[in-house]
Amino acid sequence: MAIDPVRAEHDAVLSSLSTRVSTRHFAHGAVSVLVAVALAGTAGKLWWDFSTTHPEWAGGFAGLTALVLSYAAIRFVLGARANTRERVQLVRLRELRKTLGVDAPASLT
Repeated sequence: MAIDPVRAEHDAVLSSLSTRVSTRHFAHGAVSVLVAVALAGTAGKLWWDFSTTHPEWAGGFAGLTALVLSYAAIRFVLGARANTRERVQLVRLRELRKTLGVDAPASLT
């Protein structure tokens, strides 16, 4: 029995969309921003309390803040790229479903 190529493409696109990579990237970016805010607050508090005796501690935490914000920015860019690809695949999936008649109102009754 031969498999319909349209149905095979439909299944392939559907399986690739079942795991949303963009969601993972955006989640990592959001958590990284929260961590960066906490690190920035820690750096500010250390600078406020110990700027005359130990300024290197505040500088270290400020550096960590910059690194974590850079990581968050990279993850947001990767998430945006993945989201663009996923949206193109979703349009293709809708076209395939229309071609196959999966969502036809007559077949739903």
